[in-house]
Amino acid sequence: MKKITAILTTLLTFTFPLSAQENTPVIPVSRQIYSFSPLALVYLNNLGLIDTNNNGVIDSGADEGYEGFIAKYGNADTGFYANFVLFGEANGKLEEPEIINYYYLTIRFKPEFEEETAAIENAVSAYIYANNMPLVWLDDEQGTVMNAVNTALGEGWDRQEVTEDEAIALFNRAMRGMGIRGRTGVPSSYGGYYTLPEFVTRREGYCVEITQFGFWFFSQLKLNSVMVEADLTSSILHMVVKLSSGRIVDYFGSSRRYNVPADRWHITNPLQSLGYYYEWKVNAPNIQTMREQAVLYDKYKAYNIGALMSFYYRSRTNYNTNIVELGEYFLANNDIDKILQARHLSSSLIREQVQVILMTLLASYSRTGNRAGFENVAALLGNYYRGDNEVRDYVEYYRNF
Repeated sequence: MKKITAILTTLLTFTFPLSAQENTPVIPVSRQIYSFSPLALVYLNNLGLIDTNNNGVIDSGADEGYEGFIAKYGNADTGFYANFVLFGEANGKLEEPEIINYYYLTIRFKPEFEEETAAIENAVSAYIYANNMPLVWLDDEQGTVMNAVNTALGEGWDRQEVTEDEAIALFNRAMRGMGIRGRTGVPSSYGGYYTLPEFVTRREGYCVEITQFGFWFFSQLKLNSVMVEADLTSSILHMVVKLSSGRIVDYFGSSRRYNVPADRWHITNPLQSLGYYYEWKVNAPNIQTMREQAVLYDKYKAYNIGALMSFYYRSRTNYNTNIVELGEYFLANNDIDKILQARHLSSSLIREQVQVILMTLLASYSRTGNRAGFENVAALLGNYYRGDNEVRDYVEYYRNF
């Protein structure tokens, strides 16, 4: 399990120092998110998709491969979950999560798509190794994970055809054979999540690391699976493996007493799991890079957007332009009315995360003299956070800034 923490209190301070000049990368993440992530392009290139207008989605009727993809592989325009609500269903666009989710659910390992599967698996591994990215669902080039499982199960375990029941039994045997223990506490207090090789060498993990290992394990057996998460309580999220049949694999059984309905388990695909890894590396010396990469690989998640905006807000460097770009991206690509009206166990947390985004955007509009933008966000805060005196005072402070 992993506890959810809010970041609102760090923003409710009216002053912070600014330098005279903005010091941003040549192509800041706040602009990169309007395109597909670099790793997502590997999937697009092997599935007949090309984002010709570079707007970060594959549009129907734009000669980008939308129609051909659906004709060959099936309808992927079914939406995806972000911030606990469904987005993008039948909207004539293939968003990044839809494409990646559909590949792992429907295309990967299918006999008729062997060529695509081989090309994507090889290209994704090559890209990750070449760019020294964290191996959150891949083994290292030395085979650390495979060697550990071979020790537990014997060589050849991955070269057999098995049923789901047999695969789950093998998975349980591997976990017991490797002596994996559960980790407790908030991940950020212990350096964040382990990579997959670290997980097997240290023989312990949170639900996220166990699920990523499960995803790797079932992949070796050529069984389609995805990583899914659900909110068990208002402060606890839990992640497990879901097989293509819909069967949930929860090694320590943490979710059993909560009776989580099937429709509350939402996919966290491998690219989003990269976002998880970066999101929780809050004590890393290159925290800015961690925050930026978390947004790049999970850009619809309110927490990631808000956390990066908050980081920029507190920085001694003038990041107002970046903050505005991030905030405007969130508003343009998310239905905040839908997000804030949804009722689920994490509703109050989501309200706080959206509040962080709006209040930080409001402050940067004020500092850059964008009165139209300021008044628009002030109206949103007044509508959705009516009666909150702290919000009202914040708006009035920056109105007169």
